[in-house]
Order: sequence, then structure tokens, then C-alpha cells
Amino acid sequence: MFVGEKPDLLDIWVFSEDNIYVVGKDGVPQHFDGKEWIQVRTGNTNPLMGIWAANENDIYAVGVGGVVLHYDGKNWSQRDTGNYDSLNSAYGYGSNNVFIYGVGGRLLFWNGERWEYREPNTIHDLFCLWGEDLNHIYAVGGEGTFRFYNGTAFERKDELTPEHISLYGVWGTRTDNVYVVGSHGTILHFDGAEWKPMESGTEDYLLSVWGTSENDIFAVGDNSVILHFDGGKWERMKSCADDYLTKVRGLRSDCVYAVGDNGCVVRYDGKQWTDMSLPPL
Repeated sequence: MFVGEKPDLLDIWVFSEDNIYVVGKDGVPQHFDGKEWIQVRTGNTNPLMGIWAANENDIYAVGVGGVVLHYDGKNWSQRDTGNYDSLNSAYGYGSNNVFIYGVGGRLLFWNGERWEYREPNTIHDLFCLWGEDLNHIYAVGGEGTFRFYNGTAFERKDELTPEHISLYGVWGTRTDNVYVVGSHGTILHFDGAEWKPMESGTEDYLLSVWGTSENDIFAVGDNSVILHFDGGKWERMKSCADDYLTKVRGLRSDCVYAVGDNGCVVRYDGKQWTDMSLPPL
């Protein structure tokens, strides 16, 4: 159980500037209503690693011990999936197509009626999924793990990096324009034909990537690193944070959020990053 002044945050979901959720190691989702952060009591004490939503009334938060919390617009409740392996996050397309995934390649799929096991063809941890649609999903994980979901199965692919490189984030604008980030400053780009390394200018671990277009992409990671890609090159941005950053997501180019250790939440308005972190407990 988390003990400290502020929880380390591991994921964020942004519906609007006055409707934001964050989750972290204390196991308590927090909601921003445009004015203040409010704790959401769910009865859960397990650390929460990831959050994903189909809409404002259909939200999943997952974490250690296989915990799956679901919000239906009124209440948070715990879902029993039959899995007790720790989960890193969730990803899906609407209410009836939801993946949850995590440690040891654990991967389950919600089809609208029940949870089904899906074979990931790996024993390595899965850290992130992204896809253009349900038939084109990229999955990345520990020790260079890379899998591609074709709508039916996760196809085994050649690992993208040597085993000492783990891949933590994936995002793209379409299935032939995909970016992957990972340890030791790794950034890879897929153009539909091949994966090519990109110069990041850092050796820091990059834990998340997100953008608004192919010319406006953000990556965050250890040591408060924030990188921006303008379509030509990656450059380091001036950050107002001193904490490790774990996730980046947003609404548009002038409304981007990143979260990290010690309750850190920062917002980019198109010109600069400002602090909007959680208050002390």
C-alpha cells in the first residue's frame, strides 16, 4: 500500500479540460473537475497501473494483483476476470472490444458479455497497445517484444530491439506511421515497410508517446525528460517538472498532459509546461 505525501502517478485519461482522471501507486483514482483534484473512493488498495475509457460512463482502471475497476457513470466496482496476474493497462474500441494486459504476457479481451483469454505469443510483460482499428493493433513490451494483432490473433514478429532494450510506449496516426519508445532513449518509427531507429538525443528511459498529428508528437520519461517531434526531428522541451514522467496524453496541440512521480501532473498550452500536480494528502 502507498505511504507518502503524494502518490506516484502511472497513467492519465483526458476527456476534457474539466474532466480528467489519474491513477497510481496508492490505488485511488483522482478526478479533476476543472478546479481541483478529488479522490475517488473505490474500496481498492492495490496500486493502479493503467486507465482506459470507451467514454465518460465506461472507464477501466487496472493494476497489481489483476485488479480491474470499472466505472459505469455512477459507481466504481471491481470486475472479476479470473486473472490475478498484475495488469499494466487496458486498450480498446468501444464498450464491447476491450483488452487488458500485463505481466508475463497476460492478455484478456472483453467481448461485451465475458472475458476471454487471448494468446499473446510471448511470456514477456506487455506495456502498451495502440492501433488504427481493431484489426491493426501494435503491442510492445519487455525485452524488445513486438506483436501485431490482425483482428483474430496476435502475430509473432521479430523483436524490434536487442533483449536489453524494453519497449514501453506505442502510438501512431495510422497503421503505416507508428512510433515506439523505450529504454536507453530508444525511438523507432514504422513507415509501413520497415522499422527505423530515430535519434532521440537522450539515454533516458522513454515511457510513453502520444501526439496530435505526424508533425506534433510528445514523448516523456525518466529524469523529467519531455521530447517533441515536429515532423523533422526530436527536440528536448523545457519542463517545469523535476519528477520522472510516466505517461503523456492530451486533447490537442495546445492541451497536453503528462503525469509522474510524487503526484506530478503538468500541462502544455502550446507555449510552455505548467504545474497542476495533486495537492499533499
